[in-house]
Amino acid sequence: MVKNHLKRIAMPITWTTKEKKGVVWVARPNPGAHSLEEGMPLVLVIRELLKYANSAREVKNILNHKKILVDGVQRKDHRFNVGFMDTISIPDLKENYRVVLNKFNRLVLIKIDDKEAKEKICQIKGKGLCQGKTQLRLSDGRVILVDKKEKYNTGDSAVITIPEQKILKHIPFEKGVAVLLIKGKKAGVIGTVQEIKMYSEQNTKENQEDMVVVKSGSETFETLKKYCFVLGKQKSELKIE
Repeated sequence: MVKNHLKRIAMPITWTTKEKKGVVWVARPNPGAHSLEEGMPLVLVIRELLKYANSAREVKNILNHKKILVDGVQRKDHRFNVGFMDTISIPDLKENYRVVLNKFNRLVLIKIDDKEAKEKICQIKGKGLCQGKTQLRLSDGRVILVDKKEKYNTGDSAVITIPEQKILKHIPFEKGVAVLLIKGKKAGVIGTVQEIKMYSEQNTKENQEDMVVVKSGSETFETLKKYCFVLGKQKSELKIE
C-alpha cells in the first residue's frame, strides 16, 4: 500500500529543498512517469524552488486558477510528479523553466526561452509493435508511434515538441555523443562517450551489462550504459545548465 505522506528526513537525495530538520512532513508525488528519485511534487517546485508561495494552501490556489503549465498542459494537482527534463511554464509572468540534474545530483530549475519551452529531450526506454508501426516508450511516460523503417534503438534520445509530441530529431547512442549521467557515483556529470563496450564483446562474467567509457574534462571513467542520458551529438541539443 502506497502512503500519501513522506517524512522530510527520508526524502530522496535528488530533491532540492530547505533544511530537512524542523518540518516533519513533505508531500509525496502521485505515481507518474518519473520515479520518486527522478521527480518532485509540483507543490515543492512552486513553493521551495520558484518561491512563488509560502504554503501548500497558496500553491493550491495558484494551481486552481490554471496558472501553471507542465510540458504545455495545465496542471491543477499539487502532487503532480514533475521530473527530469520536464518544462514548467507560467504564461502570466512569461517565464519558462526546465527541470535538470546539476553536478551535485540535485533536481534544479534553469530558465529557458519560449522556443526551448516547446521542445524536450526524451530517452527511448523501450520499443514494441503496434498497428504495424514501431511503438517508442519514452523516459517521461509518453508513447509515440513511428514508421517501422525508421531505426530507433533503446538508449537513443529524441527531441520532441510539447505538447504535440512530434519528433524533431533522433539522436542515436554512439561514440562521440554528449551524455548526462543520471545515476551512479557520477550522477550529474556531463561528458562525451569515448567507447561503448557491449556485454557480448567483453568476454567477462564480472559485469553482465553494457559499459561506456566517458570523458568529462580531464577525467575518463567507465560507467553503465543505462546510466547515460544522450543529450546530443558533441553537445546538448537544448539548454541543460
